[in-house]
Amino acid sequence: FPYLVLVVLLIRAVTLEGASLGIKFYLIPEWSRLADIKVWEAAAVQIFFSLSVGGGGLITLSSYNRFHNNILRDTAIVCVGNCLTSFIAGFAIFSVLGFMATELGVDVKDVATGGTGLAFEAYPDLVTRLPAAPFWAVLFFLMLFTLGLDSQFAIVETILTGILDFMPVLRPKKTLIVAAVCFTGFILGLPLCCPGGGYVLDLLDYYAASWPYLFIGLMELIIIAYIYGYSNYIDDLYEMTGNNILYKLKKPMSVFYCGLSPLVIFIIFIFSWHNYEPLKKGSYIYPAWANGIGWIIAMLGILPVPFTAIYVYAKAYMANPIPDMQDRVKDTLRETTRHTVEWRQNAIRLNNKDGEKSNFEYRQEGDRMVRYRRGQAPEGKMSGFVNGGMVSSKDDFTPM
Repeated sequence: FPYLVLVVLLIRAVTLEGASLGIKFYLIPEWSRLADIKVWEAAAVQIFFSLSVGGGGLITLSSYNRFHNNILRDTAIVCVGNCLTSFIAGFAIFSVLGFMATELGVDVKDVATGGTGLAFEAYPDLVTRLPAAPFWAVLFFLMLFTLGLDSQFAIVETILTGILDFMPVLRPKKTLIVAAVCFTGFILGLPLCCPGGGYVLDLLDYYAASWPYLFIGLMELIIIAYIYGYSNYIDDLYEMTGNNILYKLKKPMSVFYCGLSPLVIFIIFIFSWHNYEPLKKGSYIYPAWANGIGWIIAMLGILPVPFTAIYVYAKAYMANPIPDMQDRVKDTLRETTRHTVEWRQNAIRLNNKDGEKSNFEYRQEGDRMVRYRRGQAPEGKMSGFVNGGMVSSKDDFTPM
C-alpha cells in the first residue's frame, strides 16, 4: 500500500511545472559539501535511523529467526529495498520542491528544508494537486499512519523483549507488559501533539536520533571486531548460512569492519561534538535550558554503555579470588570481555542435530564448549577454516 501511494505521488510530482529543477538539484552533487562534517553526520544518522542500526530493532526481530535462516539474503533485501525506496521517494520530494521554488520565484535550495516539513508540507502540497485531492489526502495520511505503526511494532517489540529477557518472571504477564509499554509511550507522546509539539519533536530528533545511534553503532563495531573477534563473527555467519562467499569476502570486509567503518563513525562523532551548535528552528533559537534537556536525553542513550561496563568489571573484580593485583586485573578483563556460557547453546543444539552435515564440532574443554573445524581440532585453538583474519590470536576463537 505505501508503495502504491508513493508511485501515484511520484507520477504526479514529475509532471509539475519546475519538477526538473528539483530533480536536477537532487541528482547533481555539490562536491564542496563533502568538506562539511554536518553533511557526513546527517548521512550517517539517516542510514542508521532508516535501517534501524544501533536501535536494537533488527537484533530483536532477527532473534526469532530459525538458526539456519539465510540472513545474508535478508540483509541484502532490507538494505537494497530501503535505499532504493529512499532514492525513488527523493524524486517525488524534490519534484515538489522544484515546483514550489518555481511558484515562489526562488532557488530550490531556499525551499529544501529537512525535518518534518517534507512529510507535513511538501507531500501534502503535492496531494492537493491530484485529481480527487481529498481521496488521495486520506490515502496519504493513512500511509503515514501504517508506516508509523510498522515502526512502532519494532520499537515496542524491542523494549518488550529487553524487559522480558531481563525479568523472565514477567513473561506470563506479557499482555499486561505490552499494554504498559504502549500506554507509557502514549503518555510520553502527548506533548508532541500540543501547539509546541513541533519544537519538542525537533529537539528529540536533534539530540536523541543522532549521537546515541552513532555511539552505539561504534561500540557494536568495536566489540565485534576487537573483543568478540572478527574471525569468530565470520565463522558464526558461516555456521548459520553455510555460504562460502563469506570466506572469499572475509579480507575485503575486514577493511570495513576492523578499520574504515569504526574510524569514519568515530571521526564524525567527535567532530559533530566539536562543531556543536545550539538547536534552532528557522529564526527561533532554543533557550539554554531546552538544549540542556537535549544533552540529558542524548547522554541517557550514551552513558549507560560505559557505566554498565564499569559496573560489570568492578563486580567481577571484587569477586575474583586471585591475590596478585596485576593477574587479577588481567583475569577479570579476560572473563568480562568474552561471551557467556549460554551464548552458543542454540548453535550447539543445532550442531548435534545436523551431525556430520555441519562443518564444525563442539568439544568440552573445562567448563566450556569450544568450536573447531570438524575433524581438524589442533592442539591449540583455531578459527573455522584456519582464518587468521585481521583480529586473530590464539584466543580469537573464544570458547563457549
